[in-house]
Amino acid sequence: MKKLFSVLAVLFVLGTTSAFSMGIGAQGGYTVGGNAGGALTFKLDKSPLIFAVDVAFPANGFDIGVTADYWLANPKLTKTVGFYYGIGAAGAINVGGNSADIGVAGRVVGGINAFVLDRALELYAQAAWQPTFWIGGSGEGARAGFEPLCIPVNVGFRFWF
Repeated sequence: MKKLFSVLAVLFVLGTTSAFSMGIGAQGGYTVGGNAGGALTFKLDKSPLIFAVDVAFPANGFDIGVTADYWLANPKLTKTVGFYYGIGAAGAINVGGNSADIGVAGRVVGGINAFVLDRALELYAQAAWQPTFWIGGSGEGARAGFEPLCIPVNVGFRFWF
């Protein structure tokens, strides 16, 4: 009985506090000119950045990537709906066939979000302009490039604690 009371007390405190600074969720989407994929998103208590670790499965292998975004602003349109914009960075590795490509990018991100369930759940849709430099192969097969129109579009949710 004491354990049940302790759990209920913790849930009560979490449900009544408005200091939501740690979140975790999932998102899915498509990169214009690229592939569909999914990601785990999270924000740590001590960092102003929102992170994502994503995976996609193009025809020739798989991609693993990371992003870190800093929201410059998140003004409210209504009591629960707002929009945000910011900057960030991304990195990815594509493994397929007999080679691997590594990419790095800057990001300009923007989206719309809604906080529901007493601000415990955030629903959002976002897009980013993510011009990407990449390098791959080795020796005679080495290659490099720049993709100026990499535009990931995602929808997702985050639970805030």
